[in-house]
Order: sequence, then C-alpha cells, then structure tokens
Amino acid sequence: MWLALAWAMFLSGSQAFAQSAPPVVSVAGPQGGPFPTSPVSVNLSNPHSAPIQWAVSQDPEWLSFSRRRGILQPGAGGQLTATVDQSNAATLSPGVYDARVQYRHPTTQQRVTMVIFRLTVSAANYSLVVTPGNAYTAQGPVGGPFTPATQSYTLQNTGNVPFDWTASGNTPWIFAQAPSSGVLAPGASTSVVVALNQTVAGALPVGLHVGAFVVRRTSTAALVDYRPVRLDVQAPNTGWTDFTPSADTRVVYVSTSGNDANNGLSPNTPKRTISAGKALIRHGFPDWLLLKRGDVFDSPIGQWITSGRSASEPQLIGAYGAGTQRPLLRTGNQSGIHIMGSSSSAPQINHIAIVGLEMWAHTYNGTGAPYGLFWVLESNGLLVEDCYIRGYQINISIPGMGGRKRDVKIRRNVLADAFATTGSVGHAIYMENCDNLLIEENVLDRNGWNPSVPGAVPSIFRHGIYIQAGAGACTGVVVRRNIISNSSSHGLQLRSGGVAEDNLFLRNSIALTLGGGHDPSAGGVNIVAKGNVVLDGKNIDAANPRGWGIDASNVSSGTIAYNIVANQGTGTFPIPMGIGPAASGFGVFNTVIERNIISGWGGPMMINGNSSQISNVLLRNNDFNQNVSTSHIIDHMQSSNTGGLDSVGNRFRSLAASNAWMRVGSANHSLAGWGSLVGDVGSTALPTNPYPDAGRSIASYHQSIGGTPSHDAFMAQARLQSRAYWRSQYTASAAIAYIRAGFGLVVP
Repeated sequence: MWLALAWAMFLSGSQAFAQSAPPVVSVAGPQGGPFPTSPVSVNLSNPHSAPIQWAVSQDPEWLSFSRRRGILQPGAGGQLTATVDQSNAATLSPGVYDARVQYRHPTTQQRVTMVIFRLTVSAANYSLVVTPGNAYTAQGPVGGPFTPATQSYTLQNTGNVPFDWTASGNTPWIFAQAPSSGVLAPGASTSVVVALNQTVAGALPVGLHVGAFVVRRTSTAALVDYRPVRLDVQAPNTGWTDFTPSADTRVVYVSTSGNDANNGLSPNTPKRTISAGKALIRHGFPDWLLLKRGDVFDSPIGQWITSGRSASEPQLIGAYGAGTQRPLLRTGNQSGIHIMGSSSSAPQINHIAIVGLEMWAHTYNGTGAPYGLFWVLESNGLLVEDCYIRGYQINISIPGMGGRKRDVKIRRNVLADAFATTGSVGHAIYMENCDNLLIEENVLDRNGWNPSVPGAVPSIFRHGIYIQAGAGACTGVVVRRNIISNSSSHGLQLRSGGVAEDNLFLRNSIALTLGGGHDPSAGGVNIVAKGNVVLDGKNIDAANPRGWGIDASNVSSGTIAYNIVANQGTGTFPIPMGIGPAASGFGVFNTVIERNIISGWGGPMMINGNSSQISNVLLRNNDFNQNVSTSHIIDHMQSSNTGGLDSVGNRFRSLAASNAWMRVGSANHSLAGWGSLVGDVGSTALPTNPYPDAGRSIASYHQSIGGTPSHDAFMAQARLQSRAYWRSQYTASAAIAYIRAGFGLVVP
C-alpha cells in the first residue's frame, strides 16, 4: 500500500520567532501525485508589543489555507490550517516548492517568515514486481484434464505512484482469473491466479505447447513482466497400466472415514481398516482392494495371501477417489506388504498389481528390518507401479529364498531414502532369483544413507539397484529410463547382466556396474549398456574415494554404446570407465565399446587384467575428452592386455603432455605410441572445443525448464512424479536429450 508521507512540523509556539531560520513543514510525493491529504494546523503568535499583519505567499498555488491573511495583536495567537491542493500539485514538475507565511517587523519593517510549507515533488517511479520467478508448467493427456489447473503469482507495486495493471494469457488456452486488472497503491500487492482454459487446451495436439502469462501497464499497454506457461499434452495413457474389472471382480473400498461394519463394496460404504478390507479379497479372483486417496493409514497392508486369476485379470491393490495424493501408509517399523509363506489354498501368490500407494516407515531409525515390499514366495506376475516407497531398510526386496519369481515389473515409482545402520542392506531395490525383470522409468534418490539418522552413513554395501548374479541370478533383465541419484555406492549394480539403456545417473559413487560381483555367474554374462548418461560422481566416504562411471567385469559378450560420462565434480578417485576381471578372475570378452563420450571426468579409462582376461574388446568411434586434468586418458594396468584390445576411429584429448596421454603398465605413451600397441586405425586428436555446450549439468537443465538451477531442486521435483502429476520434463528421457544436445547429438 502507499507509504504515507506525513507532514513534518517543526513549529513550536513562539519559539518559531526566536530561531534564526524559520520552521519548515515538509510534504513530498511523486510527480502527478498523490500527495498527503491530511490537513495540518499550526499556531501563529505575535511576540511583539505592536500588532502585526501576516499573509500567505506561494507561487505556484499548491496549498489551500483556511485563511490567507490576518492581524495578530500583541501576545495574541491564531490557528492556521493548510491542505495540499491535489489537482494543482499534480501539475508540478519534479522540484522543491515553498509557500511562506510572512509579516513585517513592526520596528524595522523588514519581512519576516513565520513558517515555510515545503513541497518536494520527485520523479514518478512506475515499478511492478511479479513473483515467483518460475514458469507455470502443467501436463495431462490429450483432451485433458491438465494439472495443475492453476498457478498463483503475486504482483507488488515497488514504485512511488499508483500502478495500473492488466494480466492475461497470450494464447487462448491461458487466462488470468478475476481480478485480472486493477490499480495498486505504492507498496501494495495482490495475487493473480493464472489458469488453463481446459476446453481450449483440450483441443491441442500431443506435444509441448508454450505460451505466457503477461502483465502490462494498462494506461500505456507497456509490457511489465511475463512468465512462460508450458503445457505438456501427452498421448492417452502415456505408458501407464490401465485396469478393467472383470464381470466377477469384487471391488473393496477402505477409508479412514469408513466403518468396518460397512460392507466395503462401494465408495459410500467403505471399510475403515485395511485388515477388514483384505478379508473380503478372494484367492484366484481378480478382486481389487482400493484405499482412498489422501487418507493416512497408520498400519501396513501386511501379509498378502491371495492371487489373481491371470496376467490379464490380476488382483489390484490400489487407490480410489478424487485428488492427486496417493493414500499414505505410515507403517512405523513394519514392512508395508510382504509375502513370506504359502498355504494349502495358495501355494503361490500370482498376478498381483500394487499401484498408486505411498508407503513410509516413518518411525524406523535403523533398528529392525522393515521392507516396503518383501516378496519371498514363488510367484508369476508382479507389477509395482506409481508407488512412492521411502525410508525402509530395503524399499523393494525380492530375495532368492522361496523359489523363482517370474514376470516382475517395477515401473514409474519413486523409491527414496532407504537406509540402514548395520549390515549390507539399505537399497532402493534388491532383486534375486527372478526371470523377466523390468525396472522402468522410476525415480530413485538418496538410497543407502540418511544424514538425519545417526549411523545411517554411506557404505560400500548399500546401493540404488542391486541385481544379483551367481546361483540366484536374474534373467531377462531390462533396466531403462530410470533416474538414479545420490546412491551410497552403486546406482545400478547389474551383476546378472542384461540391458541398461537410457538411464540418467546423477551424483552416484559408482554409477553403473555390469557383471562382476563376489559370486559372479560362471562363464560371464551378456550385457548391453546403451544411451545412458552419467553426470557427476562422489566419494562413498573419506575412506572410500570414488567417482566411477561405467564398470564391466565377468562379461562373456556385450555392447557399451552411445553413453555419456561427463562432468564429474566431487569424487576424488575419478574413473569414467573400467573393464577387467571379476572376483572369479573371469574378465571381459567379445565386447564392443563404441560411440561413447567421456568428457570432463578427470581420470583415465582403466583396463585391468592380463592377456587371458581381456580378449576381443573393440574400442571404436569413442570420444575421450580429458579436458579437466593432466591424467592419462587410458591406463592399461597390465601391459599384456593391450593385445586383447583393438582401437578404431577414436578421438582423444588430454591436458597431459602429448607423450603421456596413455599409460601401459608403468610406461607413458603418446597417442601414436599407444596406437602401435593396440593396432589402432584412424584415431585422432579431438579439437579444443569439440561440442556446442559440453558443460551441461542437471542444474542447467533444470534452469532451462524454468526451475532452480541445482541438483537438489531438480530431484525435489522429480520426487513428485505420479500418474496424477506426471511431467515429461522430469523424466530421464527429457534430461538425457538436453545433455546429448550439448554434445551435438540426438538420442539414438
């Protein structure tokens, strides 16, 4: 609101006439006004022995007086009131204007100023600030609805004059809800709600549509500020699993506002407790247990003992009701849902879908062994989708005991904050003894440690995703398009082999391990690592320095291609890529490493093992941009393994001396010298600046989509992903496309 400019009055009775300088009554305002409207009264008095005649003089006329002249008898006084003439004062140019009350001295006849009324007119400052600074981003399927439907901005007048404003969208699908215009006094503020016209937006085609919320000064139509509005219109379904009840499906509803005396068979008659709802689920039927969105249940689902009918008619444990919040199960120190034993009626638990739930071990502090999902019994068909599971010792655990599990899909979940204070647990996902495993488009963040819990520190035994090899190896593994951030040790430990493609690894100690392990699969595994982006790296702790990108061992055949390992920041043992033998001594064979980019990592590619452990490895058309250190580019830890490596068409650059770009055993080599050892064909030196914008990071990506430029800010938003609030810009695919464009590439 306007900052009131009070009259400043320094007149105090007859003292005014004793001072060498007359008292000043001051007022101020901007050019054009407004000015203070309150009148001020002053007392005039005659200190002389003869009458005096006083009068007001002003040029220009900006004050209105109660009297303009008068006569004061000796010792007499009178009150004079003055008010700013708003219309006249508004015509004045910036400057200082005086109005005086004067009289003639009865003896000397000189003019004496009794009071000065002073007006200071400042230049008008039209200034309006719009906050917050971020864009309005919404998403939804073609036809709508789109969420969030609105976003609020604050307009504040930081100038010294009233500000007339109008807010609007610059396309028909964006508008400002009323009030969309007004006048703000200096210092005043108001909120404007920007909304989507759901009907117009619903007619937009699939794709990213960009408009703006615009604020203008009404009287001049001058642009004051704007905020981008981005609408991601997605194809119907956009990759989510849809469920249709069968003719004999029993749908059971549970809400904390319900009553266990209800039948639980409609949203209007829900059961109150999960246990009462479970009691209505039948083994072998495609029944559904639905918890109300937004409700908080202080209990787990607990033991599950029934199966669905088939892969197309599973049992569903999910959510119902309006809103975007998942039902929250605060499970304390207990597991969220577990299957640990069979019965004569249910020797296996098959065809289960767990969808749209949030589970949180809210009192777990490292004591006890809670799992978000603990699946031990042999089974066929498990889907975990759109869940937020956090704070367990393992968020999803499917261990080797209890028989093999088949057709497991873990999709589009947020899995965060798993931790432990002892032992080799603390993973987001642990998988063993599983066939046909898909881990897809999940967000994994800060698993393996918790700075808020004493003793829950990073460890070499705690990972984002741990997929076991050896006797309990998983088969048919595909891990794709996940965001894996800030894991204690490995982001993805793919010991069993399989496919890792288009994953985004952020600030992990070891991003991606292929094969390997202390109990590796005999004869090696098959691997495909394609299109992954690894950014930054970190130490596990002071005793375990890391900063490793992609590591492969115990590989019988494989492809490592189109990956980017770039811009390592905090790991003090930086290795962008490494190949070598596992604990069994079985190395890397029949593997093509091609079209990868390593840039700004700070350490060498490590090739370990002897001549019998590295064989038929082809290094082809890769870029090694060693532009942040004088480290070697490639380090053969044993000189004999150069015979197992072929090099074709690679590009190299290093800040090291040209005769020390490579190391073989303990000897330094130039590019040409190394090339003669590996039979290089066509490799060259990289130019100094080979890429359009190689320094891109997740922070700069987040800034590019209107977010705060930091890793933590990006992950805070990525953790909000859900079916009800799915934003494509917070997917691995979108961020990877941005990083690849910085290297002049497109997603393969």
